[in-house]
Amino acid sequence: MVVYNVTFQLDPEVEQDWLHWMEKEHIPEMLATQLFQEAKLLRVCTDTGDFTGSYAIQYLAPSKQHLDTYLTAHSSSLRKKTSQRFGEKALAFRTHLEVMSWQS
Repeated sequence: MVVYNVTFQLDPEVEQDWLHWMEKEHIPEMLATQLFQEAKLLRVCTDTGDFTGSYAIQYLAPSKQHLDTYLTAHSSSLRKKTSQRFGEKALAFRTHLEVMSWQS
């Protein structure tokens, strides 16, 4: 399994619109590619427990090949939609993580 993690730093003026858009449009569109099994939207907290206007979305892909297919076939158009809607008010940082162990 592979986790595609996208962390956003948001301008406070777009935060509520971004959250609504993520939950109702963007995440469902990502899952509709059928390349990810699930998605989790998380709020990033500092060591003091303060909320910082940062969020992470973690998409779980069954394999690196699924992630590579997403990156080559879908990522450009979906990133463009985010950029057109929020511009510099929603800055993203992306990482790929390989799941070494998953326990419940």
